[in-house]
Amino acid sequence: MSTYDSLLATLEGYPALMTALQLTALILVIWLVNTLTRKVLLRVITRATRLTPTQFDDALLGRGVIARLANVVPALIAYYGIGFVSGLPESVVVVVRGVANAYVVLTIALALSNLLNAVGAIYEQRDPERARTRPIKGYLQVAKLVIFLVAAILMIATLFNRDPLLLLSGLGAMTAVLMLVFKDTILSLVASVQLSTHDMLRVGDWIEML
Repeated sequence: MSTYDSLLATLEGYPALMTALQLTALILVIWLVNTLTRKVLLRVITRATRLTPTQFDDALLGRGVIARLANVVPALIAYYGIGFVSGLPESVVVVVRGVANAYVVLTIALALSNLLNAVGAIYEQRDPERARTRPIKGYLQVAKLVIFLVAAILMIATLFNRDPLLLLSGLGAMTAVLMLVFKDTILSLVASVQLSTHDMLRVGDWIEML
């Protein structure tokens, strides 16, 4: 019998110690992967994007889109790795996987938000005059609102182990409350979209209030 097999046989007599060692190993793997992803992979991607003539990849790095997506990798390792830890109650595994899933959804939502910021920055850099006369900030804000609304529903469904469709069915009852709470925000977004779509207002125009 090898030393490893002997050590494994000894640890099997102490299930709590085996569970603690496996959890420690999982945490170390998550930390190692997170470190490698951030310090190695992001550096390689950064150097590669500097060699390209396009501005889109530079905007992705500058707005933190790739850095946000890098956080998905440790969460996925936690999701799948927790299943290999012996001796844990099923409820603990479900909670850890739910939190990992919710974190992945939040990270992707934040990455998409940063991506929209990058799109807005590129739009303003390529054609500043058009960006002043026909801004797209209102459209981007509406898109962000939809992204975070969907992300919130998915996160709640994941944390409480519920079907997202059931939450969507109950969302209609909350619409009236949300409309009252965010009335001014929604009106400002709609007004911004209408102004930019129909080119109703430009810098230097006079505004009269009756």
